[in-house]
Amino acid sequence: MAYVNRTWINGNLWRPENWSVFRETVRTNNDVEGWHRGLNNRANGSKLPFYVMVSLLRTEADDVTLTVRLVTEQMVTRNHRMQYKKIYEIWDRYENEDEYTTSRLLRESSNLVGTGPIPANIEDHGEAEE
Repeated sequence: MAYVNRTWINGNLWRPENWSVFRETVRTNNDVEGWHRGLNNRANGSKLPFYVMVSLLRTEADDVTLTVRLVTEQMVTRNHRMQYKKIYEIWDRYENEDEYTTSRLLRESSNLVGTGPIPANIEDHGEAEE
């Protein structure tokens, strides 16, 4: 624990504001990976004749135009908006409620982003759990 405090919390090189993701939304390339997998499935393999590939990419370009319009009109991202709303509510409670511990913040937010659940009996490192 001394190493973490010395290097990551109190050190001059890596300050918490440089590496903390508190109040930062999740950013991944999962959407791109999903699109790529779907494109490969629609192509039925990897050895497409050139003109078949051009036709497939043209169809994809048309779909992207529609998707961009729907996202701009906020008609597609409902699931992400709901998840972010819940995460921001958890962050607000953490900042505003004295009894809301860091351990509870981690437990509740990990369930939302798909890395949890974290057991309720994790070590609190001196924090008072409710």
